[in-house]
Amino acid sequence: MNQLSQKADPEQTLVDVEADQIDAFYFFEQGEVLEQQLKMASDTRADQIAVFEVAHPDQAKKVIESSLEAMQQQNANYFPEEAAKLKQACIMNKGAIFAVVVGEAADAVCAAGLE
Repeated sequence: MNQLSQKADPEQTLVDVEADQIDAFYFFEQGEVLEQQLKMASDTRADQIAVFEVAHPDQAKKVIESSLEAMQQQNANYFPEEAAKLKQACIMNKGAIFAVVVGEAADAVCAAGLE
């Protein structure tokens, strides 16, 4: 998470969120997320970095994409620039580990890959 955070949020403007929030944040069913870490903006920005392990990786990407789409729709009218960031979100995974990056550097982070 620290390496991903350095790439996606070099100025360290995002804040840690309680460890049990990813389930609700991405609309996973309770108990689906096994390990989790989430950082997000404390203002109206949609910026976020999440790294988590799931029980059913074959279904997780659809849940994440659906959640990001819902967030995008919520932001569309009031914060269109944030909706655009959500549309360009980076979703990476390696086995059961997923990483989601929303922000200015999402494309660069995706290009660098998940290590």
